[in-house]
Amino acid sequence: MNSSIDPRPVEALWFPLVKKFYQAYYPSAKPNKSEPVWVIKDGALIKSAVRLKPLTHCVLLTGLVTHPDYRNRGYAAALLAALKPTLEKQASYCLNQPELIEFYQRSGFELIGNENILPQDLYGRLQRYRAKQPNLVAMRFVS
Repeated sequence: MNSSIDPRPVEALWFPLVKKFYQAYYPSAKPNKSEPVWVIKDGALIKSAVRLKPLTHCVLLTGLVTHPDYRNRGYAAALLAALKPTLEKQASYCLNQPELIEFYQRSGFELIGNENILPQDLYGRLQRYRAKQPNLVAMRFVS
């Protein structure tokens, strides 16, 4: 792993920078101070970020985004690898576009064939999101 890749949970002091990062590169994301956010940064530059949204019976991994200048360098995969112990503690899911299935599979997620098995609040969220993103798929972290 590249020595400059060092995933860390965001400290409260960094939240304004995280919010700016999301506004610039993933405007539909709505980071919340109460949700864990992990980043890879270099000084004040955030290279990649991901959020963990606690739901009633699970956690939703969401908002995984890498700065355009740093894509395809392993940052997103490093974030997911760093989160593995957290994701193993409880049922963990992600919702993403079909073209990202293989990426998430390499990081321990599996495609959910029967969405009726999703926790109710996650199933409802998936249905709402599909109004704008009809091809969205659900995946569950397994290892």
